[in-house]
Amino acid sequence: MTQVIDEQFYIPRIPVNIVVLPDGATEAFALRSLLEDFGCSVQTHWTGTPGDFLKVLAQGDNAPRYLVIAGHGGEAGSFYVGEYADFIDTSMVQDQHLPPETIAPVINLPGCLVISTACRSGGPEMAEAFFQNKALGGYMACRIGPNGTAMLVFMMNFFFGLFGKKLSEREAWRQAVKATDHPDIDQVSYFGPDGVEERYA
Repeated sequence: MTQVIDEQFYIPRIPVNIVVLPDGATEAFALRSLLEDFGCSVQTHWTGTPGDFLKVLAQGDNAPRYLVIAGHGGEAGSFYVGEYADFIDTSMVQDQHLPPETIAPVINLPGCLVISTACRSGGPEMAEAFFQNKALGGYMACRIGPNGTAMLVFMMNFFFGLFGKKLSEREAWRQAVKATDHPDIDQVSYFGPDGVEERYA
């Protein structure tokens, strides 16, 4: 994991990336403002094609410590990417979505905690796809389709616990679920570096 210049400032800023999928812009803007208020250095990836998204997931040594996926998911926990012109490569897309079997071969995010806001992306198939190279720092996502506002509040509580209270990622997740106090957010799973799932409820 390459250190960015912001981490060398007098008051270091923790690098966080947000990758934006179709219809995820409003959420991304809100999250970026929140994270910058918490003192983070935020880079937003405005993907234009499915291939762009896969490149973000294959950053290798340039991977950030934290990566937020802002977008929507399908019934099977896949990521919604929409429709494209004929000249765009969509060979990896299935019914306007990127399924786990497309994600798994490209994942290269050593030491990175990936947090997905997409519906149903917390299922075992997608989690297994992210951990296929066993170098991921962790994965966090909801097993159902969560209320969008509740998910944003959860993210605020999680990052406040992480950066404001200096909690561990696991404890920040647990306290954020409890503080948000919403049945949808009770279904957010946390997978540590070992890939083992923990559930709040």
